[in-house]
Amino acid sequence: MRYYFFELLACPVCKNSTLLLRSIVEERREVRVEVERVKCKRFCSLYGKPAQEVPLSECSSCVHREVVEGVIVCSNCGRWYPILEGIPVMLVDKYRNPREDEAFVRRNIEKIPQELLKLMKIPRVLE
Repeated sequence: MRYYFFELLACPVCKNSTLLLRSIVEERREVRVEVERVKCKRFCSLYGKPAQEVPLSECSSCVHREVVEGVIVCSNCGRWYPILEGIPVMLVDKYRNPREDEAFVRRNIEKIPQELLKLMKIPRVLE
């Protein structure tokens, strides 16, 4: 998932668009796009601040960064969604597999900041 796509997402449960992103594994990938067309509108997920505070010159490094594995956390309801192989898996609870969620959290618990872990509704299997 590219950082500049992140602002298009919203929590599928509560519809909140203020999501938090933690990249765990990134890759550099070439992309054919003009930087002027990539500038985020509201929020820069790479730098974690409003888009208007990030100079366009910084966008040139962002467009080549792909989040291969990471986690998205809803700041409103605490639901979280893994990014696996570059794809945000944003399923509502009834379609999620608690065992897969547990494996993801166990594999990455040391890489996720405590402030995000406190927000995350951890699967019942881990409680």
